Amino acid sequence: MHSIGLAPVFEPGGVESSTSELGLFVELQCPWCGERYGSMLDLTDASRSYIEDCQVCCRPIEVRLQVSERGELERVSTSRVD
Repeated sequence: MHSIGLAPVFEPGGVESSTSELGLFVELQCPWCGERYGSMLDLTDASRSYIEDCQVCCRPIEVRLQVSERGELERVSTSRVD
């Protein structure tokens, strides 16, 4: 089977988080508009923070990850980037 130019589709199906071989799918809440949206987290880089745009209002959000030594997500939080 060939997939040309197609990205994987992740559907949470009402579950707040699920794991796959690509990472961990979680629901984040935008601190700007308050909407919830799904995001795939890569836990291979350990604890860190990064900036991503809200999938609803497109404003920048700082996402902070706390990852255990075993590579498990302990905490994720979002905040506004002013």
